[in-house]
Amino acid sequence: MKIAYLFDIDGTLTPPMQKMQGDFVYSFLDWSNKKNFFLVGGSSYESIAKQVPFSIISRSSGIFSSMANELRVGDKLIYKNKFTPPKPLIKMLSSFQINTKSPTLGEAPFFEYRTGMLNFTTIGRSIGLDQRNIYYEWDKEFGERKDIAKAVEEEYPDLEAKLGGQISIDIQPKGLNKSQAVKYVRNLNKYDCIYFFGDKGFEGGNDYDARLEIENNDSNDIFYTVKDCNDTKKLLLS
Repeated sequence: MKIAYLFDIDGTLTPPMQKMQGDFVYSFLDWSNKKNFFLVGGSSYESIAKQVPFSIISRSSGIFSSMANELRVGDKLIYKNKFTPPKPLIKMLSSFQINTKSPTLGEAPFFEYRTGMLNFTTIGRSIGLDQRNIYYEWDKEFGERKDIAKAVEEEYPDLEAKLGGQISIDIQPKGLNKSQAVKYVRNLNKYDCIYFFGDKGFEGGNDYDARLEIENNDSNDIFYTVKDCNDTKKLLLS
């Protein structure tokens, strides 16, 4: 069978917001020989390029960035979706930021305007790794991000809000999520099946819609849930 492998970035190929680990880079390059793979990140293309080395990006069949709202194949931009967040949404999210009970706080920016989507965090994108880990563990217990995502979707039924990375929420128009990558690759009619690797395939996670697109389709496609990049490495090399 001719397989298309799709990989989430943060928590799947790399530690959250960090570079791909050296030993995994070499293992992945060896594994990828004569294979077709795509990268599917929630971050911008520029951020992905900082985390994943050019040796891997150049071998990929395409890079889906910003929740698959942008696709690049080599140096060519294939498509780019547009989204302008409504001003009342920004005001609403700012209120959540001001009133956060997080045990750790950083500084602005709290918003990142990406292609076709908005990324938001209550604690600021400037915080370090230790602070990210503190927030992530606190958020698992108190569910701040889940509560914010629910409030956004209730107030704006034409939008969806998904947990991304360790500290943020990805907000975009309904349907403009990572399922776009699965549909696009499937519609190429070049592959017998798709294998998608992601760490946030749970309901509310930003890989969830890709998982649904795969599991609800009568095909040989498979969604692989991984715990972290080491788990991905073990799956690929087993």
